[in-house]
Amino acid sequence: MQVLKPRKFIHTLQMNFDNNKQFLQYRLKKKYSLKSCKMHDFHVKRFLTWCIKENIKHEQISYDETLKFISNEKNKNIAITSIDRTLNSIKIYFDCLVETEIIKQNIVRQIKLQIKGKRVLPELLSILQLDKIYNDYSNIPQWKHKSERAKLLHQRNIVILGLLIYQGIDSGEIIKLETGHINLNEGKIYIPATKRSNARTLKLQAIQILSIKYYIEKLKLKQTDKLFTVKKSSDMICKLIDKIKITYPAIIDSRQIKASIIMNWLKQYNIRQVQYMVGHRSIKSTEAYRNQDLSDLTTQLEKYHPLK
Repeated sequence: MQVLKPRKFIHTLQMNFDNNKQFLQYRLKKKYSLKSCKMHDFHVKRFLTWCIKENIKHEQISYDETLKFISNEKNKNIAITSIDRTLNSIKIYFDCLVETEIIKQNIVRQIKLQIKGKRVLPELLSILQLDKIYNDYSNIPQWKHKSERAKLLHQRNIVILGLLIYQGIDSGEIIKLETGHINLNEGKIYIPATKRSNARTLKLQAIQILSIKYYIEKLKLKQTDKLFTVKKSSDMICKLIDKIKITYPAIIDSRQIKASIIMNWLKQYNIRQVQYMVGHRSIKSTEAYRNQDLSDLTTQLEKYHPLK
């Protein structure tokens, strides 16, 4: 096996990757975010590095050689979910090579990591617990907020918490909300589609109406259509959850709240209704929750069969 000298090795890697500027153009055309592209680049560079070390031309890599790369990742004690993400990035890279006619077929698409076993969800919260969390947070006295800005932020957080608890939306959906998406007269909210979820219209709970009305009236003074004027909604939600944890340490994160909402909805509505309410694009995503064994949901270990 030919061993490349360090300088030549780095040069070869750069040629393999940097000469493929069309890879970025390909992904942008496919509507991948710059954040996703950065993750793809990291994964693909690791793969190309391995190919060079193994003296393998990545454009001609075989099925067995790709399995060898996966085994190499496993031997480093890398989690199977991380390997799966890396493999998905490589598949996208090879899709680009096919489109640009550098290769004829994407051999990596033939490989699927088999992740078996039941999905592990955090400890679920009951409807009563969620109601109490919302009511207690909403009723924090105004005098505890030392400035008008603090009062408005608290009012904003009440609205966000209500949307998490009663509509089960996530940070990607929250950032897309505009004041025009809320119809207070009908008590409904329109949730726009994202890359991962479908658009839907959901009912607002009566307990949410006044806080949303008050918050929107304050927003009108700022002359903005955005319901939440922040750059990173995930950070905004994390800060809110951290505040609630002080009183309710059982709270883990917004994912726990959403899982609790979905499981509670499945007890009340049929699966197609829940699929619509959550915005799942595939019924399989909703079924993954319904098929949980509630008796040991919080104690299961994840078990994987890495390769099919």
